[in-house]
Amino acid sequence: MAYDKMPTLGVVLAGGLARRMGGGDKSMRRIDGLTILDRVLERLGPQCDGLLLNANGDPARFDRFRLPVVADPVENYPGPLAGVLAGLDWTAANRPDVEWIVSVAADCPFLPRDLVEQLHRARMA
Repeated sequence: MAYDKMPTLGVVLAGGLARRMGGGDKSMRRIDGLTILDRVLERLGPQCDGLLLNANGDPARFDRFRLPVVADPVENYPGPLAGVLAGLDWTAANRPDVEWIVSVAADCPFLPRDLVEQLHRARMA
């Protein structure tokens, strides 16, 4: 089946507390000189029509990535679905041309380079 690229926004979820790792930004830890977030963005960016970062706390710590940063719309860190909701709300308000979002965890540096295509193919099957 032919794959017709659908406008898709990538929402990178970095809003957790990293309790199991002792706190801090997991996505800013380094692997071979690059942050985990650098690796996620490098893999997801070419697959999407834009990227959005969901993170709580001071958004300035992500300034170097030059991405919109949105916090959870619900207090007390309720979990990753709050980040998905933040992404949906932001997309509706700022990118009405986008019909699809894909959400990925900010601590998954080795996600497939064709993840978005795989997901679109699966939904069309």
